[in-house]
Amino acid sequence: MTVDPILDALAIADVDRPGCLRLLAGAAHDPAVVAAEAELAARLGTFSTAPLDLACTDPMVWLAAFLRRTPAVRRWYRDRGVPGEVIAATFADVGRNLAKSRSVHGRFSLETWDWLIPHYTGMMFALGRLNFMLHPAPAPIDGVLTAGEWYLGIHIPESGPLTPAAVDASLAHAVTFFAELFPQEAVRTAVCESWLLDPGLVAGMVASNMGAFGRRFTALAPAYDDATAGLFFVFRTRDLGRVPTLPRDTALQRLVLDRAAGPDGWQIGTGYLRL
Repeated sequence: MTVDPILDALAIADVDRPGCLRLLAGAAHDPAVVAAEAELAARLGTFSTAPLDLACTDPMVWLAAFLRRTPAVRRWYRDRGVPGEVIAATFADVGRNLAKSRSVHGRFSLETWDWLIPHYTGMMFALGRLNFMLHPAPAPIDGVLTAGEWYLGIHIPESGPLTPAAVDASLAHAVTFFAELFPQEAVRTAVCESWLLDPGLVAGMVASNMGAFGRRFTALAPAYDDATAGLFFVFRTRDLGRVPTLPRDTALQRLVLDRAAGPDGWQIGTGYLRL
């Protein structure tokens, strides 16, 4: 696969293509990129939840490794029988995250580089509105998962409205997809850890798609603080100093800003549902 098809396969916008080409030009001779590629290659298809060796956390090193590994990883997906449309939707996350990072920093960058590692280790699958990461539970969760039981981690790409119908269709797709392609894993549970499961959002956005999404889940652990999560996803900033100047035009904007300025702050919630 030549360079242009790789960038097309990752849905990379024209404005971010020159940066990708610069990375690729020197990647083969960069020891850090070679090491990152080797780490990804060794992990591909293992579904391991053990931490990667992240001695290097330079986003550009990992992006270069992602670009160079794209043909091999896409072949792995095809060899597993993953439909072409699922592969295309899954790897479009690369271009989407580059665009998100550009909107935050105003330049070629990849703030959320580590979110893309599961795509390149064969664990992530985009099925309609939601993405699903397949992996075994590292430890038991009383009444929910046994140690080693396979489950799906739900991820929510910024790819359109989070309507109940779209979520229902995505969950139904996941049930049939994993039963057909990974029958030995016998997945029956999905877990979501997200800013959208913030208790204040779930309680405060009663009539919204986001609130309805959060109410699907049964809490799995206490929510934990992440003061800037809501700001990042709604306003593309982590600067709490900007809170007084940000727009308050929608109910979600007002909720995020009130939480950011209030005593509780934003939280990340974790919940599960049965498939």
